[in-house]
Amino acid sequence: MIIQGREENMKQVFTDKLKHSLVLGDGAMGTMLNENMKEAICPEAINMSNEEFIESIHRQYIEAGSLIIQTNSFGGTRVKLDAYGLGDQVSVINRKAAAIARKAADDKVLVAGNIGPTGKLMEPMGHLTFQDAVLIFHEQAKALVEGGCDLFLIETMADLQEAKAAVIGAKMASDLPVICTMTFDIKERTLTGADPETVVTVLESMEVDVVGANCGVGPDLMVSIIRRMRSVSDKYLMAQANAGLPRLENNLTVYDMTADRMSSYVSSLVDAGTNIIGGCCGTTPEHIKSFADEMQNLKPRLIPQITFSKLAGKDQTVFIGSEFQTPIIGENINPTSRKHLANAFRNLDSQPAMEEAKAQFEAGASVIDINTGASGVDQEKMMPLAITAVQRAVRIPVSIDSSDPKIIEAGLKIVHGKPLLNSTTAKTETLEQMVKLSKKYGAALLCLTLDEAGIPETAEERFFVAEKMVRYAESQGMDLRNIFVDPLTLTAGAQQNLVMESIKAVQMIKEKLGVRTVLGVSNISHGLPKREGLTASFLAMAMGSGLDMPIINPREPLFRLIRSGADVLTGKDHNAKLYLKENHPQDVGTEKKEKTPEIHEIKEKEKVNLKDKIIDGDSNGLEVIIESLLEEGKESLDIINELITPALEVVGTKYEKGTFFLPQLLMSAETAQKSFAVLKEKMPQNESQHAGTIVLATVKGDIHDIGKNIVAVMLENHGFRVIDLGKDVDSDLIIRTASEEKADIIGLSALMTTTMQQMAVVADKLQQQKLNVPLLLGGAVLTEAYAKSIGAEYALDAVQAVKKAKDILKS
Repeated sequence: MIIQGREENMKQVFTDKLKHSLVLGDGAMGTMLNENMKEAICPEAINMSNEEFIESIHRQYIEAGSLIIQTNSFGGTRVKLDAYGLGDQVSVINRKAAAIARKAADDKVLVAGNIGPTGKLMEPMGHLTFQDAVLIFHEQAKALVEGGCDLFLIETMADLQEAKAAVIGAKMASDLPVICTMTFDIKERTLTGADPETVVTVLESMEVDVVGANCGVGPDLMVSIIRRMRSVSDKYLMAQANAGLPRLENNLTVYDMTADRMSSYVSSLVDAGTNIIGGCCGTTPEHIKSFADEMQNLKPRLIPQITFSKLAGKDQTVFIGSEFQTPIIGENINPTSRKHLANAFRNLDSQPAMEEAKAQFEAGASVIDINTGASGVDQEKMMPLAITAVQRAVRIPVSIDSSDPKIIEAGLKIVHGKPLLNSTTAKTETLEQMVKLSKKYGAALLCLTLDEAGIPETAEERFFVAEKMVRYAESQGMDLRNIFVDPLTLTAGAQQNLVMESIKAVQMIKEKLGVRTVLGVSNISHGLPKREGLTASFLAMAMGSGLDMPIINPREPLFRLIRSGADVLTGKDHNAKLYLKENHPQDVGTEKKEKTPEIHEIKEKEKVNLKDKIIDGDSNGLEVIIESLLEEGKESLDIINELITPALEVVGTKYEKGTFFLPQLLMSAETAQKSFAVLKEKMPQNESQHAGTIVLATVKGDIHDIGKNIVAVMLENHGFRVIDLGKDVDSDLIIRTASEEKADIIGLSALMTTTMQQMAVVADKLQQQKLNVPLLLGGAVLTEAYAKSIGAEYALDAVQAVKKAKDILKS
């Protein structure tokens, strides 16, 4: 791949190459650095102190066959460099990293500006805001462009929200191509629970040029992850697997996959749909050379045409198309005719929205529409609060419902996944703003057939407005699969003569424009009695005409029955499998005939259960609930032992089974912490007790502490007294603290193979000082075999850490 200078049309050069052949990336920079680093230092600082060494690594990969090399800037954000006291050198370090790679590339291969995660948890799990993250990544990306990179490679992202921030930050710096790869665990989920389908759905909507996976797993699981991505996406894909698992031999880190063994997976990766193959932890120029040999006679797999549309929540995707069940957009979070919601939103209270979202999801909603529009509501504040509350309660996609671009963007800055923007009109300024927001934040766009003249009467006129909007969005680079049209429903009570125009418009828009259709179906019966029957009739007619997504109340059984029946009759539900699953024979004739009550009416009748509150991660009203339990005669310790601890055990089990993920784990932990805080105030001094004392630390030379911090929260919630020494902690301080505090356990964390050796140092010093304090180890590079080799216990994650800690105290 000969590139004569840095061409302005780099995106075209890059994609042309991918159209016709496989592309070989490089291997691990960190592995090559570790082999020559005697102690843990800032890897990016070596760009300044020994640029010849970094250049030599790049040249080794080029000689092995790499067509893309990555800059030595994985930890080059201000946040990461701050840990080494180098935060004020972000620009100079990243410019240097790109310049070194540029020199080595000599315009014969492409230089990818490497961008890694900040190491901080994003809101609401942590304190890093989306906008701050965007600025952090933009600062690094800008310097990489100035240094001469040809494209960006954002990698090892564990949180889709952080990945979105990195993509926006990179695109703000340049229009160069963007690759973004996430890291998955052995369950094929990211740290925050997103599956491969959701990852590719979200990132492709942000117009990333290549999506993929790196780190976390070996090539065997990487094949499966890529195959899942390819099944739902026509984007170019990249795979960078680890060379197996690391272990220490004679104080050197060794990975268990040889170059030959790892390259045996190359053909499988290509067959799964990979376009760019590189290596992550443990891979060397030898591995890349072996990959190059395997790739010589291979061609990229033909990319299948994807015709369906997608929306995504925090960790799961909703598919919209002829081969999938018709998704329901839940309409109930709208204060227009719900006084309790309007009053709550005026007080910036999002609790009713959370409760309503959960009820609609349980009733079968696939998407939750969120409208905060009512007199006296500060919507720019309320919309983000409502979205956050809804996404705490459910993991499905949301529809951000407002015609004001400012309110829409306020929601987009905090929403997870790929939402639907509901909505824009054909008014030029509004349409232009909404299209820009959709493209920037990766959202689907709902277009209303409404212009300066109002709502057109006939189907033909509505089609004309829809066509104008669709063609404009398409001209701005929007994918037709991300454009939805609502031809609008007018009430039968006032405009009966126009009812069928909406149905005709649905047919015309689908047939002639090739986009998805949406209708606010329940508008048809506004102001009329027996609304459910009229709405259901209109729903059946609309679905028979090809409606893709109705906006209705999913808690109305008749609507759900119409939806499932229409899917059978239109062939979407093959062999009526879903219909039979949803409509058991014993349920026939048992549907509720009375009006479906509002969720707030149900809540007033329910007795709130503290255990369920903790499992749901809902901290609203905890003090009142606990006060009530105490008034009933419950002792504080009984509440802890009979309600809080069992709830946390349920959460832990769900996490291990893969039905709960890190966000749910942390929300439940937060709710439990608040419960403990309330009880502590009520608890007699002599009644307080601890399960045991544990000293936690990230070892010397290691600045990573996300995992350790999560473990600390979980241990505290299970009654342990936790003394957290932080990160980059000297072994002597760890041992001295354990001795002084009479610790029952020492918990150590490491994320780098160079620093995991410090765990052995702590173990040796414990033996030398004859301190019998058990060690519990954790971290991405750790294995149970390594832990056993130094006489320690191993925990895979925070839930296991709690179990192991309890087991240690029992032994």
